[in-house]
Amino acid sequence: MEHSIFFGVKSNHAKEHLALSYCGISQTEANHDYGPSLTDSWVFHFVLQGKGEVFTENESFTLSAGDGFLIRPYSTTRYVSAQEDPWGYLWFGLNGSLIPEYLEALGIARDQAVFSVKDSLPFLRLLSRCLSHTSSSLADELELNAIANSMLANLSTELRSVQRIPVARPQSQIVKDAISVIVHEWRPGITASWVATRVNVNRSHLSRVFHHEIGLTIKEYIERIRLSHAHDMLGMTDMSIAEVAVECGYPNAAALTRNFHESQGFTPSEFRKSNTGMLNNLGLGIGFLQAAFGL
Repeated sequence: MEHSIFFGVKSNHAKEHLALSYCGISQTEANHDYGPSLTDSWVFHFVLQGKGEVFTENESFTLSAGDGFLIRPYSTTRYVSAQEDPWGYLWFGLNGSLIPEYLEALGIARDQAVFSVKDSLPFLRLLSRCLSHTSSSLADELELNAIANSMLANLSTELRSVQRIPVARPQSQIVKDAISVIVHEWRPGITASWVATRVNVNRSHLSRVFHHEIGLTIKEYIERIRLSHAHDMLGMTDMSIAEVAVECGYPNAAALTRNFHESQGFTPSEFRKSNTGMLNNLGLGIGFLQAAFGL
């Protein structure tokens, strides 16, 4: 479980070019495990304190304060907080065709998942600004998109040229094929048996190999993708909870509510109850951030 302040932008005129889609700050509990998530955003995470581990398709990295990691659109990246010193981090989700070009200009390689920054405070200041512009007005939308540009500008000045040493996590071809099917052919109602049929492998054998290499069952892996879809739809659309449940493959709103609460620590209704669209289950507000960090 994690305790978060989260804000999602429901619509944005600049989404095709460079726009903010969401932002937030979290303090996780021990062993909080998130991902994969099939989002269309580029999500930049900045570790403020504690430790955790990031798992990509073939590698894993241990990160701590001052490090960051990038979740690319429709990535299978997964991340887990440490047992002894679980991390807290903030994040910015960006959309737009300009982002790959800016990443290349920054020197961030196409397959690079982690990075380090000299100072996290500039990003905290930007988060504070984000949480001051949570209405649906055009003025706030323009302010948020200016913050998206500022986030990349800060990254360009704060990025450290530190190469992190990964731990290799080779995957067998059948697991790669199964993940590819889940990610690229995902649909409500997808099952482990359907995945096994698509990759032409015995279901029991695929399940054993998948769990051994990924650490999750195929069912658990699919469930996390369902929940990530639900999270995005609840935060950035006006669809009813029942409609979101159907779209994500749940039989009804009650099933979504039960699984969402078990994973996130709050219900879909609680997620949406703020008129501004901002969720705060940290028990902390923007005033706290301003006072704590001199923002």
